[in-house]
Amino acid sequence: MRRGGARGLAGVVLALLVAGCAALFADAPAGGGDDGRVRVVATMSVFAEFAEAVGGDRVAVETIVPVGGDPHTYQAAPSDAARITDADVVLDNGLGLSPWFEPLAANVEGELVILTEGITDRAVEAGGVVDPHLWMVPPLVADGYVTAIEDALRTADPAGADDYARNAEAYRARLAELDRELAARIATVPAADRKLVTSHDAYRYFADHYGLEVTGTVLGVTTEEEPSARSVAALVDRIRAEGVPTVFLESTVNPDLIERVARDAGVDVGDPLYGDSLGPPGSGAETYEGMLRANVEAIVEGLG
Repeated sequence: MRRGGARGLAGVVLALLVAGCAALFADAPAGGGDDGRVRVVATMSVFAEFAEAVGGDRVAVETIVPVGGDPHTYQAAPSDAARITDADVVLDNGLGLSPWFEPLAANVEGELVILTEGITDRAVEAGGVVDPHLWMVPPLVADGYVTAIEDALRTADPAGADDYARNAEAYRARLAELDRELAARIATVPAADRKLVTSHDAYRYFADHYGLEVTGTVLGVTTEEEPSARSVAALVDRIRAEGVPTVFLESTVNPDLIERVARDAGVDVGDPLYGDSLGPPGSGAETYEGMLRANVEAIVEGLG
């Protein structure tokens, strides 16, 4: 074969290879990860779950506060600042949930998403402090958290807009079904018995939505506070007066105080509730949907 012909054939092969590679990667996410996926960092595991549901295969999600950790009292590490700097999208709840995150926010070079920004009008105060636990209600997740994540991912990766919209809509449908399921399950508990006592005040939105009454909590909306002996004694008296049969500890809160309250009041301690974290592998609460189902089963068993 003539040399010019060989060069021509090599050029054709190279062109075909380039064209094939271009076609292969045409729909790859535009994020900065080594594998082409959008890098997302969430302050806690529940929000990471939302990001994975909306992002699907186009995102790589990391969580700062580990499963089982308390987002109210977490102590940030130097490595957390680096992870935030490298992220394309950073997800934080807002409403004062994680005070430790505020100084770290200056390290965000991608898009910082305050997940409750679109639903702040739904937030209420408890004890003079805004209650940040809006994610405990599936319709608020669908309207607020999912929408905020979808918008952020579409901005970071416009080529994936259709995928994000499709994933978000499918997740909203699952959340609507979950909401109906939970409401029907709680309805099996007589209305007069739907009295909830927990380690800290993380279930007020949940209770209001599903027709429960928050009879009392050991701690307020943040776990940073220290309850007084008087407030603990008053809670014990309230439990006795209201005839509450079971109180509930939480997976991220030291159980000592709620167990002491239960002993003093002469009532049971129910299965742990999940709120500020997903559950560990094998708990049945590894996902948001599993977490809320586990909570409802614990409540129904303890109160019903």
